[in-house]
Amino acid sequence: MKTILSTDELIEHMIHKGIKFNIETKEEASNFLQHNNYYFKLAAYRNLYPKISQGDNKGKYQNLEFAYLRELSVIDMYIRYKIMNMCLDIEHAIKVKLVTSVTDNQQEDGYDIVRQFLAKEDRKFHILNSIRRHSSGEYCRSLISKYYPYFPIWVLVELITFGDLLHICHFYEEEYQRSIIPDNKLMNTIRDLRNASAHSNCLLN
Repeated sequence: MKTILSTDELIEHMIHKGIKFNIETKEEASNFLQHNNYYFKLAAYRNLYPKISQGDNKGKYQNLEFAYLRELSVIDMYIRYKIMNMCLDIEHAIKVKLVTSVTDNQQEDGYDIVRQFLAKEDRKFHILNSIRRHSSGEYCRSLISKYYPYFPIWVLVELITFGDLLHICHFYEEEYQRSIIPDNKLMNTIRDLRNASAHSNCLLN
């Protein structure tokens, strides 16, 4: 178990690891770590830099400035924002395509596909339990209260996760032989990117 270190101790730890403070001072770094980011996230970007392989400084980072780590963390933040926006647009487009397909499907009333899906898959994915957990939330409460547990597809897509949206699209495609998502494997990658961006995971490392 690692010991928690103060900000000043973390800076000394970085110096011991070979991280330099020539571009930004230790005081500037301390301020950044206390108000803008935390060491564990910032340190993730160290993996992008080589270590000295021999000599007295073996194992220390080679020509690594704290300012580089800081700049990477800022770039990473902007990349996450861009990716999040793109993933939200993709998610919305999938919802539109699914709802439109169900609406145009003369075999469907918008409720039946949801009944079939939940009857077959809810034990595996626990969708209704997940929806219930959000029943006190300000933004979904009225929808859940009005429709639970008999949701039409245009309401369900507002309440489920991106992952569950992919599941119901796949179920609908198999049930009616209508294409919603041409490449489901690619969507799994987008789902992972969306979740990583939403949880502020480091992407560049």
